[in-house]
Amino acid sequence: MTRQVEGRIGRQARIALSVALCAASAAAFAEGTPAGTDIVNVAQLSWIDGGDKRTVQSNPASLKVDERIDVAIAWLDGGSVPVAPGEQNRVLSFRVVNAGNAPEAFVLSAIGAIGGDQWDPAITSLALDTNGNGLFDPGVDQTYRAGVDDPLLKADASVTVFVLGTVPTGLADAAVGLASLRATAVTGSGSPGTVFAGRGESGTDAVVGGTTATAVTQGSLVASLAVPQLAKAQQIVDPNGGSSALPGALITYTLSASYGGSVPTSGALVEDPIPAGTSYVPGSLKLNGMGLTDAADGDAGEVGAAGIRVAIGALSASSSAVISFQVRVNS
Repeated sequence: MTRQVEGRIGRQARIALSVALCAASAAAFAEGTPAGTDIVNVAQLSWIDGGDKRTVQSNPASLKVDERIDVAIAWLDGGSVPVAPGEQNRVLSFRVVNAGNAPEAFVLSAIGAIGGDQWDPAITSLALDTNGNGLFDPGVDQTYRAGVDDPLLKADASVTVFVLGTVPTGLADAAVGLASLRATAVTGSGSPGTVFAGRGESGTDAVVGGTTATAVTQGSLVASLAVPQLAKAQQIVDPNGGSSALPGALITYTLSASYGGSVPTSGALVEDPIPAGTSYVPGSLKLNGMGLTDAADGDAGEVGAAGIRVAIGALSASSSAVISFQVRVNS
């Protein structure tokens, strides 16, 4: 009797159920499985009977992945874009991403009066980055028309969108203006889980994802009224130890770049030609008292036939840039 019980328990222990559930099968797919994908699953039961392995399969369970509609927008400028009062068609750059799992078109719109700022940009137009270089190129990048030029994006694909606006006059220095870009799926939007029956890829249902199939992101423009200034001074030492501009005299030029604005500048570059009748003194170029090489290498300065060039980079009210170099009056 004991042997019979042990045999029965052993037989039960040797029965293996390999049941692959649909949930486990779905987990094997990466998030964003393309809409219209067929997921077919068959489970299997195996056991040992009389020393032989036997198996039986379940009926197939199949489904077709529905379309998820999602969208995201990123502001690309990396900080407030400096503008001058009265400027036309200043640009804010955004990236619109199809965060869904099927091709989808998106309607775009922009708003310049959204509150929370000191002034409102007047939106003039939207443009699509036709040549894909990330920069707004007038006459090249396509002007967007709602309902006509709605960008059709594959899943995970993106397009750069430019929002163009006019800057009003009478602004204070460092005053900020906000503008936003909105993208909404053409198929539809709504609360997460909203279903558009049969309107998805390959006849599937289109289901609104967590973004509500609408995204809104804002960017900012900042009024910059101050203009950087550059002052130049010279000091002469002649061969006799005086300060006369004689042949052979050494002239030291000092260039002082200053800026009193609240909005830092970027990409500042100082250029100065070598005066006619003089020759540059090799190795005399300096920035803030530190020597620069004359060659076009890794430091900020270089000297060539056109004169000296020094890349200052950013200028702010708290920074200073003093450049000096020497020439000698030709004998």
